[in-house]
Amino acid sequence: MRNRIIAFFNAIHIALVYLAQILMIAMVLIIFTNVVLRYVFNSGLMWSEEVALLLAVWFIFIAMSIGVKQDLHINISVLPKRILTPKVLFLLNKTKNLVVLFIATVMLVDGFKLVQFTMASIMPATKLPAGLLYAILPISAVIMIYESLMDLFNVDTNDQAVDAFLSGKGDSHAR
Repeated sequence: MRNRIIAFFNAIHIALVYLAQILMIAMVLIIFTNVVLRYVFNSGLMWSEEVALLLAVWFIFIAMSIGVKQDLHINISVLPKRILTPKVLFLLNKTKNLVVLFIATVMLVDGFKLVQFTMASIMPATKLPAGLLYAILPISAVIMIYESLMDLFNVDTNDQAVDAFLSGKGDSHAR
């Protein structure tokens, strides 16, 4: 069962990396097209800012959850690692995981409330529910909770296989 859960979240992680790439490309294309239309043809796409904002918000929260798995977030080192004992480094790492777990839990609870609250509102240009803009919050939070728990309890989530798959050097066993 544990291996299936790890495989499921690794497949989600891989899918999120590809989705983040697609969102970034789409955002750049939409903004570029709108700039060209405005400055060359004196017209523009009414919905471009709204859609670009939606794509940016989704990209940011997807990148945040990927960053938790890959440990890419900013770390502040006041003391050099060479003077800290392994026990202190261990405790600092566990503290970091607990902080991420707390933040992700708040994101999950409040993000879910925000989505429910804003689903009744409509975005003016696209006529989409405004809750769609925030729907990524609880999704991202679940992934962050999973990753912080796995790190907190030292569960091997086969990160090397995921990295190898994404770099094109691995096989499909990371899924």
